[in-house]
Amino acid sequence: MKIDVIILAAGKGTRMKSSIPKVLNKLANKPLLQHVIDTCALLKNTKLHIVLGNEKSLIKASVKVPRGTNWISQKNQLGTGHAVKQALSSLRPGAMTLIMYGDVPLVSLSTLNKLISLKKNQMGLLTFITENPKGYGRIVKEKNKVVAIVEEKDATKKEREISEVNSGIIAISAKDLKQLIPYIKNKNSSKEYYLTDIIELAVKEKILVKTIQPSSIFEVLGANNPEELYELKKAHNNISANTLALAGVKFADIDRLDFRGEIKIGSNTFVDVNVIFDGEVNIGKNCFIGAGSIIKDSVIKDGVVVEPNSLIESSLIGSLCKIGPFAHIGPEVKLENKVEIGNFVEVKRSKIGKNTKAKHLAYIGDGDIGESVNIGAGTVFVNYDGKKKSKTKVGSGAFIGSNSSLVAPLKIGKNSMIGAGSVVTKDVPENKLALGRSRQRNIKRK
Repeated sequence: MKIDVIILAAGKGTRMKSSIPKVLNKLANKPLLQHVIDTCALLKNTKLHIVLGNEKSLIKASVKVPRGTNWISQKNQLGTGHAVKQALSSLRPGAMTLIMYGDVPLVSLSTLNKLISLKKNQMGLLTFITENPKGYGRIVKEKNKVVAIVEEKDATKKEREISEVNSGIIAISAKDLKQLIPYIKNKNSSKEYYLTDIIELAVKEKILVKTIQPSSIFEVLGANNPEELYELKKAHNNISANTLALAGVKFADIDRLDFRGEIKIGSNTFVDVNVIFDGEVNIGKNCFIGAGSIIKDSVIKDGVVVEPNSLIESSLIGSLCKIGPFAHIGPEVKLENKVEIGNFVEVKRSKIGKNTKAKHLAYIGDGDIGESVNIGAGTVFVNYDGKKKSKTKVGSGAFIGSNSSLVAPLKIGKNSMIGAGSVVTKDVPENKLALGRSRQRNIKRK
């Protein structure tokens, strides 16, 4: 079955109090519209039609879309029915049409698959029950069958008491949509062409309106102002945490986390409070992520301990490593298994072999470090000469004494030792002791 998805994204969003179009406001570090695009793109045999108004160029440049996406302009914003009308000529013969909204980002793939599972002469309508239906179109039924949707502005007192409301998301065959849309009129208080009027038209044409409801009300939440965007963010965190909890992840408090990307976490991993996951993050099983840590665009293997207030970005952390507290790893760092990076240690653009330790107050930049190396407190890899950055290579089994400065480019041989407080500017052969400091002198004070 061919699926043509029409995404309505032409609204200005003036209530959002933002300098950018509403659909470009971010949820979990991704534009609202991008969430909708990504979910719809997972449907099989899909073509996207995105209806834009003002700021067309900015929106197109701000999102990633599948090949063949059709961009459509709605020059005059005359309502949702008018917006859909702009896409009719682009719909494929025999396709099922799914109408979505660029500011409703949390609809799940499973809900959409249910919505489009229709028989001939059926129309799918996503509705939900709410204790506070204010602002939503009410679902009017007779003999338990949908006969119309009435917008709140035009609803009677009795109709406003209806608790089943419209999400706006509709599935209908392209053939039926093309037949019904031209009959939508703007005889209402706003003088707009309401897409909701299509329900009453469908009923007159003997098309059965089939309602389904999402698994969670979060799926149909939209954002028209900053407060609603904040509620969306909380809903996204809640959905992400609960999904992971069902898979065996343990959280100290799911209300004190921030998910800002595509996050995968293995079973029996514990996540403490105030942790931020950002971008593409993949964490293995049996890990510990300490309070206040930030994990960004990184892979963390099984059994890793990340102590509180550590930052890991764009890095690969091997199994059974220990990080922090207050460590900074990345970008472009690869730690092999059982590496220990401790308090106030910063590592950038470096590869570190298994069982190596840098436990305290060190800076490792542009390093290539072997296995079972000990890097003492206060060690600095001096990788920048004011013009360019250079690498330092340290062989396996080496011991770097505290407060040493390794001035790159430099090679430290296997099983060599650097005396504490040394400034090393020349290569050190294997199995040698290097001392780069002056002899102590005791000078009489004046």
